[in-house]
Amino acid sequence: MHLCGDMKTGIFKYGPFFLFMGAMLLHSCLPESDYKISVNYEPPENYDGWEIAPAASHGFNVGKLQDIYEMMFDENSFVTSKSLLIVRNGKLVSESYFRDKSDIDKKTNIKGVTKSITSLLTGMAWDRDLIQLDHRLYGYIPGYFDGDMNKRDITAENMLTMTIGLDWDHEQHNIDLFNSNRFPSTIRIVLTKPFVDPAGSSFFYNQGPPQLAMGVLREVFKQEDTDSIIHSLFDPLGIDDFIWEQHQDGLHIGGLGLHLKPRDLARIGQFCLQKGWWNGEQIVSAGWIDLSTSVHIEPEMTGSYPGYGYYWWTHKENGAYFAMGDGGQYLYIVPGKNLVIVHTANPSAGSGYDGIGQEDFLTLASRILDAIE
Repeated sequence: MHLCGDMKTGIFKYGPFFLFMGAMLLHSCLPESDYKISVNYEPPENYDGWEIAPAASHGFNVGKLQDIYEMMFDENSFVTSKSLLIVRNGKLVSESYFRDKSDIDKKTNIKGVTKSITSLLTGMAWDRDLIQLDHRLYGYIPGYFDGDMNKRDITAENMLTMTIGLDWDHEQHNIDLFNSNRFPSTIRIVLTKPFVDPAGSSFFYNQGPPQLAMGVLREVFKQEDTDSIIHSLFDPLGIDDFIWEQHQDGLHIGGLGLHLKPRDLARIGQFCLQKGWWNGEQIVSAGWIDLSTSVHIEPEMTGSYPGYGYYWWTHKENGAYFAMGDGGQYLYIVPGKNLVIVHTANPSAGSGYDGIGQEDFLTLASRILDAIE
C-alpha cells in the first residue's frame, strides 16, 4: 500500500483505491469463542483534554447504566460493537471498550458519519458568505458540468439534502471515488451521472452530493486541495491524529473517508453541542449548527429513516440529531439533555453480521436517556 504526505498534519494520502478495497474485502470474522472482554465503563485519564467525572454526579442512575452495560457486554447482543462513550455537561462520564481497551487509541473508519463533518466544513464557508444555499452549483464549479442543461439547476441546498436527482450505484460508484488511476476527477464522477428525478424532487442518500460539497469548498476557499480547510476545523479542536482518505484530484472523500479515535469523535459531538464554540473561539456559527441539524427532508421523503437536515439525521422523539455510518458508527447529540453518545463498531464483521442497525442503536440511545434522573 502506498503511503505519502506529511504525517504531522494528520491527513494521509493513501493509495485510496486500495485502502477502500481492503476495507470492502477484509472481513473481521468473529471467533467461535468469547470475544468480548470484562465489563468496563469508567473512563481512564488519558491526558487528552477530556475532563472525567462519575456518571452519578451528572444525573445518571447507576443501576440503570449497569443494566445497559451488562446488555452491551453480553456475547449475544451488539455483537460487532467496539466502543460506547457518553458525555454529559461536557464531561466524559462513561467509556466502554468491548473487545480491547487499547481501542481507546485506535482510529475507526466512521464511514457515513464523515458526511456530518463535511457539513461542518460547509458551514464555515456559509458563515463567510462564500456559499449561498439557493445558488446553483454551476456558479461554483462550472467546468465540471456536461452538456445536460438540466443539471445546472442543482442548488447548494439540493447538494446538502441529497436531492440532486442524479443516479448513483452504491457499490460501483463508491469504488470509483477511490480510483485515482482511472478517474482523474471525483467531481466529474458525480456530475456525469444521468438524472433520475428533477433536482429537489426526491431524496436519494448516496456519496455523490458530499463529494460535490468538497469540490465547492475547494473552489470558494480558493485552495488547490481540501487539506487546509479540514485543518481549519480540526486544529482548534486539538484533533491531530486522523486519516481522511483523499483522491489525487486533491479532494478528500466527503461522504465516507474519515478515520477518527472514539474520543475525537466525541469531541466533535461536544463541539456541536456547544453550537460551534470551542476554547473561546466561534469556529462554526451557532446559526449553521441550528440550520444544518434542523429537518429539511421529512421522514415521509426519506422512507424508513428519520428526518434529514444538511448531512445530519434528526430524531424528533428524543429532540436529538445524529450522524450515522455503515456497520454501526454513530454520533448522537441531545441538546436538551446536554448529552453526546458515541458508538463505534466493526464496519464489516463477516457473513451473517450486518453491524449495529439504526433501530437497535436508537433503542440504546433511548435507554441511556432513560437512565438520566
